[in-house]
Amino acid sequence: MSPSETGARDSGYLGVDLGGTRMRLAIFDESGRIKHKNATQTDPEHPECLVEAMRSLLGDTPLRIERAVVGVPGPISYRDGVPLKLPNLPKWEGRLSAREMEGNLGLPVELANDADLAALGEYRFGAGRGVSDMLYVTSSTGVGAGVIVGGRLLRGRWSMAEAGHMVIDWKTGETVEWLGSGSALARLSGVDGPALDKLILAGDARAAAVFASVAEAFAVGVHNLVHCFMPERVVVGGGVSRSGELLLGPLRARLESCTDGCPVGGRDVFIAAAGDDVGLMGAFAYARDLARQREGPR
Repeated sequence: MSPSETGARDSGYLGVDLGGTRMRLAIFDESGRIKHKNATQTDPEHPECLVEAMRSLLGDTPLRIERAVVGVPGPISYRDGVPLKLPNLPKWEGRLSAREMEGNLGLPVELANDADLAALGEYRFGAGRGVSDMLYVTSSTGVGAGVIVGGRLLRGRWSMAEAGHMVIDWKTGETVEWLGSGSALARLSGVDGPALDKLILAGDARAAAVFASVAEAFAVGVHNLVHCFMPERVVVGGGVSRSGELLLGPLRARLESCTDGCPVGGRDVFIAAAGDDVGLMGAFAYARDLARQREGPR
């Protein structure tokens, strides 16, 4: 008999990609297909808007939701289910807790670092397929990273690889994020990413120099991470990656010129391929993995 004939409901999972200005939500079935999807504004004053948005989407599905996973833009205490810092949502700090959300929603809830989830999404569904060890690095407003080792997301009590805060200029204390992110491009050029790309294509030498400087800082940061985690493949995502070889060219060159045991070369650098839903897909994969661990081997 089918589940509908027996009265049983099929399993599903809720994934959330929480951003500083916008949150995206999706309900997945057991196979990973998106059954319901929504996006709404993030209220910077009131974290209650997150539970409200989740409850609204849950009301639209006949699936039995096993677990929800929320990708959070900041370092996470996985053990305690709370963010350590929320740079884009400072008024949410101390007011966001997985355990409180469980009580409000009546289902298991996990918080996870958004770059960790994007790494898992790329590994399972995008450019990371086919390897067992992968480094994912994103450059957009900030710089973040997630690490896959032996086919598993690398994490401990806290989220790993807060790459944006890695100091790469010891004299000034400037970080990868300050020098190698989309925010750095905007600060140094005075225009947004697409406008800067157009200036470069039009032959603007100053625009090209700005991008080259930011791309080189990003390359230094990724090169350092490669030596920390020794991956088989590097996957680069985020808004700045849409500029393609303008960003990846300096990284490929730095890895190719490495003479100190670097495990990857330029051919092992890939643009992220899972698309805009990568964080949601990673949240689904993480939620399903946790549910299956709870149930035991299948």
